[in-house]
Amino acid sequence: MSNDLAQMAPMPVHGNTDDPMWRKLWNAYEPVITALRRIPLVADVEISGGMFGITAQLTDGSHLWISAVEELPLDPTDVEGWQVRRAHEDTPTVDEQVYDSTVDGEHFQHGSNVAPLIQAIANFVTERRLAPKLIDLMSVQFDGVTAKHRRISQLVNGPFDDRNAAVKEYGYFTHELSKEGWRRIHEQGGTEWPLTVWELNGEIITVYLAHVGQVSV
Repeated sequence: MSNDLAQMAPMPVHGNTDDPMWRKLWNAYEPVITALRRIPLVADVEISGGMFGITAQLTDGSHLWISAVEELPLDPTDVEGWQVRRAHEDTPTVDEQVYDSTVDGEHFQHGSNVAPLIQAIANFVTERRLAPKLIDLMSVQFDGVTAKHRRISQLVNGPFDDRNAAVKEYGYFTHELSKEGWRRIHEQGGTEWPLTVWELNGEIITVYLAHVGQVSV
């Protein structure tokens, strides 16, 4: 099944999102920010004391500060290398380097390449268990056509954050269809991704377990 609906981390919520400078920086560094949100980390552009940087919030209250040699330039094509540090606003002792691809850094060979930057961050937060855990959401749905070829579609129940609960609901619904006289004409997917096709008086519906996204826990 496709995971295209996998949820990205939400947008930051604060009063700067309408500020022209904030929006300019957000748009300029969108490839980096989107990659961080897919980890999924809540990412933001921070303007502090005239310095620009990207932040990524971690589950223990600390954050990553992503910059260049000193700060991010307005034009991302001017970035020659990345620096990433973990810090905590309330705990000064939390201060560690995560990645450094600037000219004198440990990862200098990667320079301004974004891919190894994101990979290093993903590895770091995974090893430290500092990224939100994601669970799949599933719903029981059906689509079909009436005897007059009118399309029908319905969410039966969900979303569920527990696969077993979703499969049970699928079983309850298809059992009711059988009791009402529907004839099952196709079945696939087992209990992993169950799907069945049903017919009654010229009406045909497909009942299936659908992946509808993810949430963090």
